[in-house]
Amino acid sequence: MPAMHALVRSAALTGVDAIEVSVEASIAGGLPGVHVVGLPDTAVREARERVRAALRSARLTLPASRVVVNLAPADVRKEGPAFDLPIALALLAAQGRLPQARLRHATVVGELGLDGRVRPVRGVLALALAARSAGSTSMVLPASQASELAAVAGVHAVPVASLADAIAWARGAPNSGAAMDSGAAMDSGAATTYATIGLSGGGLADALDLQDVRGQLVAKRALEVTAAGRHHLLLVGPPGGGKTMLARRLPPLLPPLTLDEAMAVARLHSLAGLARSPLERLPPLREPHHTVSLGGLLGSPTSLGELSLAHHGVLFLDELPEFDRRALEALREPLEAGSLLLARARSRQRLPAEVMLVASMNPCPCGHEGDPKRACSCLPSDRRRYLGRLSGPLLDRLALRVVVPALADEGGGVHSRAEASSAVAARVAAARTLALERQGCANAALRGASLVRYAAVPRSARALLEAAQADGRLNERGLDDVRRVARTLADLVQRGAIELEDVAEALSYRAELARPGH
Repeated sequence: MPAMHALVRSAALTGVDAIEVSVEASIAGGLPGVHVVGLPDTAVREARERVRAALRSARLTLPASRVVVNLAPADVRKEGPAFDLPIALALLAAQGRLPQARLRHATVVGELGLDGRVRPVRGVLALALAARSAGSTSMVLPASQASELAAVAGVHAVPVASLADAIAWARGAPNSGAAMDSGAAMDSGAATTYATIGLSGGGLADALDLQDVRGQLVAKRALEVTAAGRHHLLLVGPPGGGKTMLARRLPPLLPPLTLDEAMAVARLHSLAGLARSPLERLPPLREPHHTVSLGGLLGSPTSLGELSLAHHGVLFLDELPEFDRRALEALREPLEAGSLLLARARSRQRLPAEVMLVASMNPCPCGHEGDPKRACSCLPSDRRRYLGRLSGPLLDRLALRVVVPALADEGGGVHSRAEASSAVAARVAAARTLALERQGCANAALRGASLVRYAAVPRSARALLEAAQADGRLNERGLDDVRRVARTLADLVQRGAIELEDVAEALSYRAELARPGH
């Protein structure tokens, strides 16, 4: 029999990016069978059986001939089940059962169930961006993921719930899920301005409020400073003081994500198989458990870690000394660089990791050192060993280290003085705007000549800093952090120059971890 050919566009993930993939189907004489070539992994090779069953559910069959499916380019490894739907449509088009007119300008992705249903796939947003770059004007994708394309201008989302829906669309029939113009959705979202988003727009309505935390005025102030300058923060105190509650209320204090930032965050979450709208403006908060592995925290060439999932947001590490020492030490460079380089024998991949680290810990293994309600039962050696799990270089990355005492130390909390997150967020936004207009970056990013120029301390504060260096409380890195934090404190009151009171307050956020016997 004469050979019959068809081509359907699709896309494949390559790390955190994606590329266009051509799914070519060829039917010719020979022994019956389906052969998938083009460097497929096991999941792609197994598509043969899923496609066969899905076609049967739609009362269609494969021809009793030799069928070859080629995934081009052939030198890029193809992974995952996202090629099921394009393979099925390519086979039908090669048989002449589908016209190819609509398929020429569309990218198709989707996993097929044995009953013909189209299941969600990982990385839809990255796949859509690759489709747009390749010139596709439509994207056929699982109906449950159509909203992820809301911010991809120029690509019409064609949501399909089943193989039958996709076939009907290819034949020109009205689709059960109407095509959605992603560009229009993005334009409507872009109409919301930075100033009017506040705490109630872009998904922020359900955010937690600082008013929920009793007392802890010093810790709340430190949280505000952390948000305004994008500094890293360590909260130290006994259980029940509110460390976790405070950390979870940091994202609402941060300025809402810009459209570009929201797109980048949604893309990363999509790659990890997590649903997040590209129009969601609340910065992400990730809270990995202390049992997380090194790969789970940092990521690997095949999966993103918690560090990258917190990109443009907050990474909260509760019970910091309980984390794997190797994982904590591996955080040091990404926290400063804002990205993570994964180098393997055959690949080098840079993952985004622009995060604010908030960590919490007990003052001792039992957690009750300094607790007025319960005496500490730890031996000095136990406390020394516990605190020794954190290296000096890691602690140096935490610009603010604040003691969160038991509530009795602050009179149980004063509700009349509690301030809403919206008021704090307004000051944070004003301080961030001032810093960006002055130096083009957050204060935590000031380095070298920029630090000297924009965070100069007054002569009256130099004796204070020299005394802190003389008694060992500050090293050179710590001195720079104090200057950055002082710059943030000045920005919070819209002050042009750092004053003595800013330096003194910045020094107060450098609580020393007492090491028994030292």
